[in-house]
Amino acid sequence: MEPQARLGELVDKLREMECRITPQRMAVLKILATSEEHLTAEQIYAQVTVDLPTTSLATVYKTLSLLEDMGEVLALTLGNGVKRYD
Repeated sequence: MEPQARLGELVDKLREMECRITPQRMAVLKILATSEEHLTAEQIYAQVTVDLPTTSLATVYKTLSLLEDMGEVLALTLGNGVKRYD
């Protein structure tokens, strides 16, 4: 699926669940939709804070947890015990 279409799908599903689409949440969604790698929460956080420096790591984790609960991302725990998100 094209990144822009995936992003739109994620936003639509969050709206259906009556979740707020904050700038921080949108930044996380964009990174997930466009990344070709399995990123860690810390890597996503580092990218988000370039444009939104007041974003907390907790916000990133909460967004990832919400998306995981919705079945929209998978948390992959690799051999080093670090979770990566797909």
